[in-house]
Amino acid sequence: MTSTVTVSTPLIDWHSLLQVLYISAATSIGLVVLFTIGVYALSSFQHKNTVVLYRGINGLVVALSSLGILATVVWGFYYIVHK
Repeated sequence: MTSTVTVSTPLIDWHSLLQVLYISAATSIGLVVLFTIGVYALSSFQHKNTVVLYRGINGLVVALSSLGILATVVWGFYYIVHK
């Protein structure tokens, strides 16, 4: 008579759950920081009495932060739809 021991799998995969938590927290914090930088650069860009070079740099920062936010949103939609 042989006895077999069965190991049950846990209901929650804690490692995967923590990965999802870390990725979502990093993405959320990153988007908030990117949005804040973009809004600050936009407010600095709209001042008429600043140096032209600073206005150009601020315009570039606004464009890059907007593109970063848009890319993250598009990646999120793509990831949701194709999974």
